[in-house]
Amino acid sequence: MARFARDQRRRTEACGKRPTESLQILGMLMTPLPVQIESLFQRFPALCGFSVHGLDEVPDDCPRSGDGAELFVGEIGIAPALGAEQHGEILGEIVAALAELLAEDPRANEILRGRTFARVLH
Repeated sequence: MARFARDQRRRTEACGKRPTESLQILGMLMTPLPVQIESLFQRFPALCGFSVHGLDEVPDDCPRSGDGAELFVGEIGIAPALGAEQHGEILGEIVAALAELLAEDPRANEILRGRTFARVLH
């Protein structure tokens, strides 16, 4: 792990990037999924992934509550395609999982915003 991080730092320095930025991103990528999100992929085999957006990343016509810390779920990938009722159920469960994460730690807002969560295939 340390060797990988050292090699990664050298590559980013050669590209003119600050090594701390790439190591922070690397750390984020290597962080295990929160239990609530991992559970979604276990319970819904058709769920391929979804993204979480902040207020500045959604179209102007999306309804808002006025809270700048709002999060929006987008780009839900489901395969094979499911009916509207099942799609709605998965969306509801994603929203509930995110709400649970935020209730446990309000700082999760910054971690979730702008991230895409995807099923890992081995």
